[in-house]
Amino acid sequence: MVVYAQLPMARRGGQRPCHHGVTVSNLSEDWLPLLTASSIRIALVVLLAALCPARPVAAQAAEPFADRLSGDWGGLRSDLLERGIDLRLLLISDPYGNSRGGLETGFTGYSMLSGDLLLDTKPSLGIAGGEIHLGFSVNFGTQLSQDVVGNTFPIQSSDVAPPGGRLTTVSYTQSLLQDRLSLRLGRVSIDSLYGEEFAGSTYFRQFTSVAFNAIPFAIFYNAPAALGYPATTWGARARYQPNPGFYAMAGIYNGDPEVGLASRHGLDFTLAGPAFAIGEIGWSRPMQDQPSGLPGNLKIGAFSLAGAVPAYGRSVNAGGRHGFYLVADQAIARYGEPTEGRQLGVFGSLVTAPNASVSPMPVFFSTGLVANGPLAARPRDVLSFGLAYGGFSTALAAEQRQGALLDPSIRPQRSELTLELSYGLSLMPGVMIQPGAQLIVHPGGDPATPSALALGVNAVLSF
Repeated sequence: MVVYAQLPMARRGGQRPCHHGVTVSNLSEDWLPLLTASSIRIALVVLLAALCPARPVAAQAAEPFADRLSGDWGGLRSDLLERGIDLRLLLISDPYGNSRGGLETGFTGYSMLSGDLLLDTKPSLGIAGGEIHLGFSVNFGTQLSQDVVGNTFPIQSSDVAPPGGRLTTVSYTQSLLQDRLSLRLGRVSIDSLYGEEFAGSTYFRQFTSVAFNAIPFAIFYNAPAALGYPATTWGARARYQPNPGFYAMAGIYNGDPEVGLASRHGLDFTLAGPAFAIGEIGWSRPMQDQPSGLPGNLKIGAFSLAGAVPAYGRSVNAGGRHGFYLVADQAIARYGEPTEGRQLGVFGSLVTAPNASVSPMPVFFSTGLVANGPLAARPRDVLSFGLAYGGFSTALAAEQRQGALLDPSIRPQRSELTLELSYGLSLMPGVMIQPGAQLIVHPGGDPATPSALALGVNAVLSF
């Protein structure tokens, strides 16, 4: 993820034309026609999903590449996999509109297309336990949060980078000691599009807002050099898991945020620093397919970004850009067979960055409920409800109040809160359509900005 130029000192007064020229005054005339074609398609998709029950989980799992929309390519994919080659293509698209509040109302569509090549080195190169990963991505469309609403937590899940194409992952991972030790080196990020790296939870992926998806937002916001997918930088990560119930891992990365700029297209291979370091320990309860117990995870971590930056409200540079985090999730009820994965779970995350003189969001937390397979006839659907809160630095707010004396358009930031309710429809293998609503209170942290209500659909297609 790329953290954009922060809103704190931006001029937020007045009415700005958005990408489509939609403002409150012409909402009924301009926004609704933009919605027409997308609304018809979405309505048809939802209707088909309601009429067509999903295939049984066991039947899907028995087929090769059953989780991909394009299937096995007539057996070609299986042949490639035998040679260690796994090709992946993912499209995330977010047609979303702001119906009220925020800086403006309007409708936009934003998307991200990602392609990845994973090469198992044992069949291809004779090196057991190795994996080479190469990837690219392209973002396109108009960002609702940046260009319309003016809030901090991006509304669209694909809004993790500005528009443009970029080289993403270029890494080598080696498993040792019977897979207990994993070493990774290359151009990487602290989160992952597939699987998990740091501060992750499978529950986070069930949401559209980047406040939840994919790791706690405040880690990126307080340490902008902590690059998340699709932005990558030079780094190394080690993970040791002596048993299924415990692991410890740590990573160190090139902490230069400029390598993640859209204008660099992922091709800036410099190593200018400063260093960004992160470490985590985690515990897991019994696996989901075991008859006893309900699965759960607890993760505790810390991060630090070296170097000094101008302190808020002071004419000196200061260090101390560090923080701590906690991530937990726990299934609290199971319905159906354990192998179906149908369960109700609760999650939570907490991030604190103690030095408010250099950390724009010293306090962040999120919590919510996720129901996997809420309907017996649709075991792969997901119902999600979540709340995320970010409190801005008091030192930053004091600096903004001083700036407002000369420029009234500068408004002090206090906090932003996002509520999301969504329902993910698994239409077929590799296709998830997730209608949702998000209420954003104090967009951009400004209490004077009316609360926004964003409505739309998150579509995820895995080819």
